[in-house]
Amino acid sequence: MNLEMIGSLFTLFSGESTSAPYLPLLLSAMQEVREQLRPEADGSEVRLCYLTAAIANLRYTQIFGARDKALATYAGTVARQTDAEQQLRFAKQLVISYQGLCADLLRDDAFIFAGIKG
Repeated sequence: MNLEMIGSLFTLFSGESTSAPYLPLLLSAMQEVREQLRPEADGSEVRLCYLTAAIANLRYTQIFGARDKALATYAGTVARQTDAEQQLRFAKQLVISYQGLCADLLRDDAFIFAGIKG
């Protein structure tokens, strides 16, 4: 995975001007994706950069969404929670979309084998 590309995609998803202050978030997302990879998967696949940036954006949105909920609203303004909830919903959907795109590269730990006696 290319950290520079992940940083560029993160800024695209988050709207931040630079990814430098969020390097720990990017590295954490990279590790999370590496742990999900199948043993035979190519770790240099470009799709993984998109998934990693989407996961970092989700964590970023969760952090800032929780912080913004504490802000007061003024008479006649819309509550800021609405913005945070919409952004969080979008960020989650983005991760799910890229997980689907990378499905052939990621382990599927959700599989359950069940037997039925006849």
